[in-house]
Amino acid sequence: MLKFASFFRKRPDISHDEFHEYWIGTHADLVMRMPGLVRYVQNHPLPGTLSATSRFHGVAEVWLESADALAREPGSPFWEEVAFQEAMFIDPDSQVVLPVDEKVVKDGKWPREGMKILRTLRTMAGKAPPVFAMPAVGRYSRNTLRGGEPTFCGGYDSSWFANPGVAHAAAPAMKDPSSLEVMIVKEFALKE
Repeated sequence: MLKFASFFRKRPDISHDEFHEYWIGTHADLVMRMPGLVRYVQNHPLPGTLSATSRFHGVAEVWLESADALAREPGSPFWEEVAFQEAMFIDPDSQVVLPVDEKVVKDGKWPREGMKILRTLRTMAGKAPPVFAMPAVGRYSRNTLRGGEPTFCGGYDSSWFANPGVAHAAAPAMKDPSSLEVMIVKEFALKE
C-alpha cells in the first residue's frame, strides 16, 4: 500500500468557509471514486489557528492499493475533473504532494471527536520525539518522505488528542528547532 499527503493553501480569492465547504463536499465526492483508493483523510485546520504566514491551509492524505492507481491516462475524464476541481479551491502554486512511508509509533485509542496535530519536520532522522509518550496523546505516527525529489520537509508527524483543549495547550510545546509548521486540525476520515 502507498500513502501520499497533499499540502496546500486555499485560493486567495475565496473565503476559508468556501474553501472548506468545497473540499469536504464536492471534491471529496470525486476523490472517493479514485481507482485503487483504500483510505482518504482530510485535515482541516481549526478556525483561528492559522496565522497570516501559515504555509498551508489543509492536508489531504490518501492510501492507494498500488502505484497503478496513479496512472493518469491522457485525456482521462476522471483526472481532468480532478484538475478542474482543484483549480476551484486550491492555490496551484502552493500544492506539494509527498509520497511517504507511515510508521505508527503509538497505536492507542483513535479519538474521532478529538483533535490532531500535524507537524512538518526538517528531517525525520533519529528517534521519534518524546511527544508520543505524553499520556494525552492517543495515537502517534511518523510519515517519512519516500525517495523522489527533495522538498520543503523530510516528512511530518501526527499526534491525536482526545481533548481539544489539551491539543491547543500542547501545540506551542511541539514547536522546536526540527519543526517547520505545526497545524491543529480536525480530521475527517472519509474512507477507512
